[in-house]
Amino acid sequence: MSELNRMLSDLSSQQNSEKRLAVASIPSVWGFRFARVVLALVATLVGATGISWAVSVGSEKAFLATPMLTPEPVFVEPVPKALPSPTQKVVKSEVSYVAMKATPVVTAVEPTFETKAETKATEQVSEPVLMANVETVKAAPVQEQVEQEASLSVETIELTGEQLADIAYDKAQKRAQVGDTQKAIAFLRDAVKYNPSHIAATNQLAGLLYGRSHLREAESVLRKGISTNPNSATLKLTLARMYQQSGSEESALNVLSSSVNLLDGEQVRFVSMRAALAQKLGKNLEAKQSYQWLTEQEPMDGRWWLGLGVSAEKTGANTEAEKAYGKAVQSGGLSNQSVNFARQRLVYLQNLKQGATDGR
Repeated sequence: MSELNRMLSDLSSQQNSEKRLAVASIPSVWGFRFARVVLALVATLVGATGISWAVSVGSEKAFLATPMLTPEPVFVEPVPKALPSPTQKVVKSEVSYVAMKATPVVTAVEPTFETKAETKATEQVSEPVLMANVETVKAAPVQEQVEQEASLSVETIELTGEQLADIAYDKAQKRAQVGDTQKAIAFLRDAVKYNPSHIAATNQLAGLLYGRSHLREAESVLRKGISTNPNSATLKLTLARMYQQSGSEESALNVLSSSVNLLDGEQVRFVSMRAALAQKLGKNLEAKQSYQWLTEQEPMDGRWWLGLGVSAEKTGANTEAEKAYGKAVQSGGLSNQSVNFARQRLVYLQNLKQGATDGR
């Protein structure tokens, strides 16, 4: 019995050992292959990272440019040239080695531009830095010229009333040329306001107002202008013509009653209009005086002699009238109708004189 139990126990022990051995896993061939692939990929990534880092460091050293701060370099004795990388393109140039005193911040630029290069290190180094000796291209000194052109100076100029009036008057002429009378009147008002003695602006303003049927306003403008310029023949003639056209011939004659010697010009026109108005209104003595003044100024104009003859005849100065009619016929410058009238009056006065002589 004991032998049987021992044999059973031995049998059970062998089965247990086989079970334990069967539990232990045997490594698979595919597991080893996968591990090798992973290790190969890791090694490749590490190598590529190292190469890219080396290339980036090399490119940064190659494209260092001139910084804005240019500390003065100290040149030292050259050392033997370093062997170039087998993958780097070798460029022949004159080189020197510079030991830098400062560590300024630099900015990188494109390598295609030609600049005056002095390589600055971004950090203090113990080894000399390779420098390229590039030919300097001197730029034209345009900075000062640009600064002069860019500089602006503001200067305040105070214009006088006469200057402002002239500017407004010029603007009024431009508007009047294109038919914009409304704006022309506005500019002329400004001109008269700045300079009340501006005769041309006052005269034109009154004319434009009269043309727009603003008679009272035109008269007021001329009256103010004459008050400021009492010797202006132009303003007085304009006002007199305005009165004459509106039927106020007596008012027109009153405007022209001032002394001729005080006028600033246009004396002949002034006196001729006064003479004609006085003759029409029956004021023959005043007309005679005016025509007498005109014959003295322009003795070859037959109009004045004819007017003098008519005025003298109406005042009873027949001898003076006969002489004036004769001068009118001789001077010329009259129409045929006026010449015939002068001859008829001349014959009449001569016959009247002859009859008076015969009656004695």
